[in-house]
Amino acid sequence: MIIMNVDQLKIPELSLRYLKAAKCVAELRSVTRAGEQLNRSQTAISKAIIELESQLDVPLFDRTTSGVSPTVYGEALGQRVAMAMAEFEAAGRVYDQFKKSRRDFHKNPLFSMEISYKRLAALIALYETCDYSGAAHMLGITSAAVYNSIRELENLLDLALFGKDPSGVNPTPYCKILVRHTKLAFSQIRHAMDDIASLNGVTCGKVTVGTMPYSRTILTPRAINQLLEDQPQLDISTIEGPYNSLLSGLRSGEIDMLIGAIRPKEAAPHLKTERLFDDKLAILARSDHPLAKKKILAPKILEELQSVLPPTGTPTRLLYDQFCTQHGISAPAHCIETSSASMVRGLLLESDRVALLSEHQIYYDKKLGALTALAIDMQSTYRPIGITMLSHIRPSPAAGLFLDKIRSVAEDLSLGIS
Repeated sequence: MIIMNVDQLKIPELSLRYLKAAKCVAELRSVTRAGEQLNRSQTAISKAIIELESQLDVPLFDRTTSGVSPTVYGEALGQRVAMAMAEFEAAGRVYDQFKKSRRDFHKNPLFSMEISYKRLAALIALYETCDYSGAAHMLGITSAAVYNSIRELENLLDLALFGKDPSGVNPTPYCKILVRHTKLAFSQIRHAMDDIASLNGVTCGKVTVGTMPYSRTILTPRAINQLLEDQPQLDISTIEGPYNSLLSGLRSGEIDMLIGAIRPKEAAPHLKTERLFDDKLAILARSDHPLAKKKILAPKILEELQSVLPPTGTPTRLLYDQFCTQHGISAPAHCIETSSASMVRGLLLESDRVALLSEHQIYYDKKLGALTALAIDMQSTYRPIGITMLSHIRPSPAAGLFLDKIRSVAEDLSLGIS
């Protein structure tokens, strides 16, 4: 779970009811028909539109004697709100498996965007902190206010969202699902605001990139530097961590994309991957290692060397194990396991150990003459390097620019352009 502060929650202070009204007007091209469909007065719908236009500082609709039609801003907002509504509906469909009552989830205010975003902010804050006082501090409200919001949500669902044990407040299985879809819904609303700014010729917003070990040395840093040279107004952050943690952040909309080695065997319907290039692993050592000057080394030499390897079960380690099997090499009796490139660097520079990494991961150390690759041909250890994203989410304008840049940098690296 990725711990956040209130700024990182990034829940837009826009009424979900107002957003739903705007989306309905955009679809029906009529304030009157939108009111009838939503069971609200025409005055209430008009007020919602006016308030949103004031907050977003753009005209969402053109008014004529024959009705209303959405502007480009209204169209952009409507599309993103539809995606946000789809997330709440998805949470509702899963709720059907947990609920005790026979009520249609479509009539529940939680799943029909008829609820205050402040209630949902309390839900997310408590989920992140697992502590009422911590959630209250995060949101700048009282613990009682957080408690009341959670009780209201649980009453709407007739279902507990949090349990309590000696370790503190813990989310229930359905709470985890609800929070994930709620975060994705809010990410769509954030993207709507970025879309509107982009239509005004201002590309803004934040891109959050989950980086796997391969991409942290040259691929992602170079893409970030090049992008910010052209678009200095963008905010970019990276998150490092175990693959499953990064994947959890991607699934909840906290991370826009993952960059690194693709895991084809773990592909899922809601994920899409884009291969940038294939990369071969290498056996690395310090530049003055006793074997560094050798022109050719047989794979069997690995049995004699002290090794630093990726953790057991990781894709890179599996490739190494397969390589050893193919060449009749016995697995090392003792080895150091780590996924930290800086740890590997320290271990290699002060010993005769060797490590399994990509040469891209020692790009600068090799350039400066600190580390090198030994002359062992690591056949059949190619890994696809690429981008992993959610298949049903359209990237924000800022994320789209970053994607273009990472593709450009990857192409240069694959062609050997330094």
